[in-house]
Order: sequence, then structure tokens, then C-alpha cells
Amino acid sequence: MAMLVTILSWAALAGGGFFYLVGAVGLNRMPDVFTRMHAASVSETLGVGLLVLGMVLQAGFTLVAAKLIIILLVLLVTGPVATHALARAALHDGEKPLLAGDDGTLAARDPDILFPGLGARLAAPLVSETVELPEAEPSKR
Repeated sequence: MAMLVTILSWAALAGGGFFYLVGAVGLNRMPDVFTRMHAASVSETLGVGLLVLGMVLQAGFTLVAAKLIIILLVLLVTGPVATHALARAALHDGEKPLLAGDDGTLAARDPDILFPGLGARLAAPLVSETVELPEAEPSKR
């Protein structure tokens, strides 16, 4: 039984490492910011899941396994949220995704083609750009 757990653990660790390696290659080879973010976020989600699974199998039912599962849950929540925020900021900044045309070639196209009304939403400032600081009180002399 211990040998089976060890084999499964090492298979999960190797699989997680493989997905991180594929994500790193995709991060370097993809043509635009959106596909690079996709490669990084998918490999992060699947890679970290397999790595933590392998480590939990090695740790057994201990406090270390509980801590690893908490770390996994935090990463599974924060990774997609961060990727979404980066993609939204890139669209707001004027980045255009590469979309396939009728002839199959990639070209930077307006995202409003796929999502009508997106242009109007992107024209509005981000919430972080509209925060107003309270005015300082004039100094009393």
C-alpha cells in the first residue's frame, strides 16, 4: 500500500511539474498578452493542484496536509481573479486580442466584434482610477 501511495505521489508531482513546464513554454511562445495569461493561469491551476496532491499523499493525514490544502484553496481562488484583473486592465489599456479572420490568419481585432457593448464598458474608467481622496484641511495659522 505504501508503494502505491508513493507511486501515485510521484506521478502527481511529475504531472504538476510537466504542466508548469508547458505553461512556461506557452508563456514564452504565445503571440499576445491574452494567450500568455491563459497559458500561465491554466498551468498554474492544474500544476499547483497536482503538486499539492502529490505532497498531500506524501504527508499523509497530518497537519501539514491540512496546511497544504488551505494553500491550494487560496491559490485556486486568487489565481483566476488575478488573471481576470490583468486581462481587464489590458483591455482597458487598449490591448486588442489576436482573433482569427475568415482566412484563418491572426490579427489584432476590436473585442467589440465578439462582445457587443464591451467597448462602452471599457471606455468607462476603472474603479481604481476614480477613487477620490479626501481633501486635506487647510492649515490653521
